[in-house]
Amino acid sequence: MNMINKVKSLFADKKLKTAFKAIKTDMELIQENHESLKGSTNEWVIFLDQENRTLKTRVRALEKKLDAVQDEKEEAELAVMRQL
Repeated sequence: MNMINKVKSLFADKKLKTAFKAIKTDMELIQENHESLKGSTNEWVIFLDQENRTLKTRVRALEKKLDAVQDEKEEAELAVMRQL
């Protein structure tokens, strides 16, 4: 019981009580900012992942077009050679 009385007497001190309230408020703000940052980071990850998928799709489409153009070029070259 003596220990409990010591703890109670510590909290009876207004400066200590005010300090604990300030620390609690700061910790709540830090937690809130941390959660906000996590949410923002998650949104960016989702956005960048979608952009990456879109760009990969566009690269594949461009590679297919390039292959088609190269095939056409080779066919044209073969047609010219056949005519000679």
